Amino acid sequence: MMVREKVDIRYAFKVLFLCVASVNLGNTFDFLWLGILFAVYFIVIGVLNATRRREFAKRPRYNKILAYGAIVPLALFWVMTPSVENGVSPYLIFLPGIYLLYLAALQERSRGNGGFEAFVAFDGVAALLMGMYMVPRGWAPVGLVGFLLALCAYSRRGTAPYKYVLFLLVIAGLGGISYGGWLHWKNQRYRYGAKMAEEYYQRNRMMGFDPVAALGSFGSNYNSRYNSQVVLRVWDKNPSRYLKAASYEKYVAGIWKLPTSFAKRLYPAYYQVDYAVFETVDSLTKTDSLREVEQVWVQSTLDNFGFAFAPYGAVGYAAKDVDSLTYYAGGMVQGLNGNGKRSDWHYFKCRPVSEEKAPRACSLPDTLLMPSAGDLMVGKRYWPLIDTVIAAMGLRDSALADSAGESSDSEVLQKILAYYLANFTYSLTVPGISRWEGGGGNVEKDPLSIFWREKQGFCEYYATLATLVLRRLNIPARYVTGFANPEVAEGRPYSIFRRKHSHAWVEALVDGRWVIFDPTPPILPQFAQSPSWWSVKWEGVRGRFARVMHALKEGEWRRVVDNWQNQSTALLESPILYAVLAILVAGFAGRKIYIAYKLSSKNRAYVSARSLEWTSKLNRAERDLARAGFRREPGETVGKFAARVRIALSHLAEDQTSLKKMQKARQALGILDDYEANRWVK
Repeated sequence: MMVREKVDIRYAFKVLFLCVASVNLGNTFDFLWLGILFAVYFIVIGVLNATRRREFAKRPRYNKILAYGAIVPLALFWVMTPSVENGVSPYLIFLPGIYLLYLAALQERSRGNGGFEAFVAFDGVAALLMGMYMVPRGWAPVGLVGFLLALCAYSRRGTAPYKYVLFLLVIAGLGGISYGGWLHWKNQRYRYGAKMAEEYYQRNRMMGFDPVAALGSFGSNYNSRYNSQVVLRVWDKNPSRYLKAASYEKYVAGIWKLPTSFAKRLYPAYYQVDYAVFETVDSLTKTDSLREVEQVWVQSTLDNFGFAFAPYGAVGYAAKDVDSLTYYAGGMVQGLNGNGKRSDWHYFKCRPVSEEKAPRACSLPDTLLMPSAGDLMVGKRYWPLIDTVIAAMGLRDSALADSAGESSDSEVLQKILAYYLANFTYSLTVPGISRWEGGGGNVEKDPLSIFWREKQGFCEYYATLATLVLRRLNIPARYVTGFANPEVAEGRPYSIFRRKHSHAWVEALVDGRWVIFDPTPPILPQFAQSPSWWSVKWEGVRGRFARVMHALKEGEWRRVVDNWQNQSTALLESPILYAVLAILVAGFAGRKIYIAYKLSSKNRAYVSARSLEWTSKLNRAERDLARAGFRREPGETVGKFAARVRIALSHLAEDQTSLKKMQKARQALGILDDYEANRWVK
């Protein structure tokens, strides 16, 4: 059956649509001559298909070599085009558009004989869209006309006119909404830009750990929509409850400042692949039987301001791309800025041991534990306020108790905590305080004074007031910021700290040793909501993926490969391996022999003795007949073979052939006749 082109007005619309797409693309990218060339080609092909009414089978077959081969000159042309700085090269749009027009031309040329109408439509519409990129002024209506032609050409025959109108109205409505949205963004972009910048700042920076910390900075960790964002992953199944970032020295007008002098400068002791290891004491972090040290990896997803977050008493650190670290008394470490804003590091902590064991060398030296002058610093302007607090809490009597008593300092801490619990309320806001308000020279407007007057606030205020009270009582104390109470999930090999886990507490020298004193009352349930089930599971997937990427990126895989090679070498040298291999080979061979024996026994069980007897007789008879010159043809039955032999033997008898040969042949023929007569007898 001959199949010819059905030509109507829709076909003319299709040809015009392809011509418009070609000219529009060529004009947009200053290659109008090429667009006109494609348009002429589509007109010629359209006229040929419409006038000759050629059969589809007689059209040129679609050649994939021509389609794929065009990629090479376009790629070479792309290489020779000049690059564009701070923008998108127009050739990134133009070259794919030209290639799509080329494919549409090949498909239309061979449509019905390897070419498809659907591909012609897709390639043409895509080329028309690419021609609308950076379209010259006044040419936008040309693209709209092209879309209308495509709508008329490829819509289903018999479509009601109102559907065309409805489609155009939908397109016009969507276009109007898009244009209106663009105008609104153009007029409001500066306001939205400032809002986006603020959100970006909150999302990508940990609040409350700046080198200069202002009271109230932790509030954004709870009040923003990012309060559940994971900021630290600590690969430790039994993490420390408190992870320290910074300990501050001087408080002035609602602002804490870092210490001005450090205790020690740490330099690399050795390297672990790409990580430099910094030790508080030489040869302390290498794990052996005498120094039970555990290494923990910490991953930060946000800007950590160069602090190495670690628990109190960490004896070493490991970081990448860092030449040195600054160690402050009490365990604050800075210098990770070279490690990147979103950095990762390791800390070394001493493993707990039983009291029966002798004292270990795994501990911080006394020189790094001694208090400094800054641990007793209280500005004179705050003396009246602090003395009022001490009197209200009844702390002076405990502080002036018998100096020989071992519990006087501990009683001070207990009284502070008891007073807070009885008289203060945990709150994320303090009435009368706005963020970054220092109060100028008026102590009454200082955030700390307002906190004492209003009796409500959050961790920063409790820790600040407690620190200054202890210092006023000549008890060395430090205001500390970090994270507390990590989130631990069963089956997850690491713990996490979210924004809402950020915290401030106090380090106090009590009875000759530094202790963590957390004076903040328990957080109310509405501030300590548990994450959802999906959040926990998704975080587990993200954490494990981060671990794999860390192993691949940071060189840890080399240690794994080395360990695997060492284990492989030891295994190859072990006689146990060869003994196991011998057992496996023997077992495999024995199984093969057993299976073969069972199959042969099964086959023998299906063949009767009578069948075996007749098989032997037939083979002997056919052998004797073969010697006499009679052979059974392939597929020839025994009965037909016997009849053919009988006729042949009668001719041999007439010719008086050898008597012995005749006897052998007749005996064999008798066996064949007996088989035919008795083969169905049981």
